[in-house]
Amino acid sequence: MNDQIDIEELISEVDKDVQQSAIFKTNIPPKWSVSLDDSGYKQLPNGVEFVHDDVRNIKLFEDVGTVEPTPLFVDKPFGVGMGTMQKLDNYRALISTHTGDVLNCRPISDTYKLVNHSELFEKQGNHLQENSDLPLNNVEVIDRVYENGRRATRTIHFNDLKMDVGQNDLVKCRLDVFNSVDMSWAFQVFSGAYRSLCQNTQVFGGEKAYQHKHLHSKNLDVDAMLSNAQTSLSSWNKNQDQMREWKLSPISDKEFATFLANTLCQVERGVGSRLIADSEYKVNQKLLDFMMQIFQKESQDCGANMWSAYNSLTYWSTHTDAKYVDVNGKDQTLGETKSKHTVQVQRQDKIRKLLSTDAWNDLRLVA
Repeated sequence: MNDQIDIEELISEVDKDVQQSAIFKTNIPPKWSVSLDDSGYKQLPNGVEFVHDDVRNIKLFEDVGTVEPTPLFVDKPFGVGMGTMQKLDNYRALISTHTGDVLNCRPISDTYKLVNHSELFEKQGNHLQENSDLPLNNVEVIDRVYENGRRATRTIHFNDLKMDVGQNDLVKCRLDVFNSVDMSWAFQVFSGAYRSLCQNTQVFGGEKAYQHKHLHSKNLDVDAMLSNAQTSLSSWNKNQDQMREWKLSPISDKEFATFLANTLCQVERGVGSRLIADSEYKVNQKLLDFMMQIFQKESQDCGANMWSAYNSLTYWSTHTDAKYVDVNGKDQTLGETKSKHTVQVQRQDKIRKLLSTDAWNDLRLVA
């Protein structure tokens, strides 16, 4: 192909495709009773809370937060067969295994990926114990289940990881996960050093190092998202000065797109588009389009800076089978779906090397 890429046009089209995040309502009351039941659970006005110190403890989610899908039937109101029950295909209801009640929520389609809270937080605990060097001997874990199991949250405070954000104002590092089984919440992961989240996912008293949000579609990769958040939190602890510098180094969409065109998205041979007429290299426009979408989504939360660029690069290295909608509204698959762990290692190595190149350092100088 001899087509040229107009970076300004690409950025404009990508920007149209990036939508603002919806308001995220946690329904957590500011105060509640401190009385505990025999299981050590605190009764909230609309749910249950359990505070403990073991990231592998999923007792609350197993006890009151597990649901199962069940077929849906409708009563035919008129015509032939009036009054008979007919199964509703492609949709299911949800039943709480704790109470046996059908959840008061809209039907769940067959394309919805149900991830029970117990399954999700078991994965998180295993990730932290087996693949992390984070200190887990002094943590506070706050588990909450709402509305008969429909929604759940987990907050982990790392008491040995503290950061002075100025004037002896100490903030603990923490990790938050939000999940629902009824499509009312997208699956979201946050990590960083901050005190609390407000309804639109902004943070109070500190900085958010990582955030990601994904609907419960068939493309939801819980393991990748948990692993990515965990890595970001570990990096925050080890490289606080570096992360602060990146977060304080603004870059434009055009600067990041040019950086990608000269590095990650560069193609020496084969199919590609030339960035300029006399360019020596071609560019993988599909990858460039995808990376700019990720960068703009990251920028909505953390600003258009090198920290968002870093998170975009690590997102690509983790999500080896990412699917997205391109600027023309077409569904696209990016990357390899086979030998996922091998591809991840190769991509992560490529990103590590990229972060030590002159091109990355020059981007910082531009910022």
